Amino acid sequence: MRKSDFTMKIEPEFLYSVGQAARYFGVHRCTVYAYVANREKPLPHLISDRNGRIIFLGQTLIEYKLNGLPKKGRKRKNTPRGGFANESDKD
Repeated sequence: MRKSDFTMKIEPEFLYSVGQAARYFGVHRCTVYAYVANREKPLPHLISDRNGRIIFLGQTLIEYKLNGLPKKGRKRKNTPRGGFANESDKD
């Protein structure tokens, strides 16, 4: 998958959906949900009264991106090709 050259303009006073936040950050929608659930650096959000969906204030998205997006770790399985679930399985 290639990166898009499209950059989304975020206005600080507007509200944005998960999909719009993902487009702004340049990540998948599932990654935005992971940012919301992140224990060390959760992405602040609101819940819409109309439909119960997650929404974001533009200023929050701008600040979160400026402070650096959290790195999403890759989940690995214990595989016969050398992948290990944890360090103690190497021996």
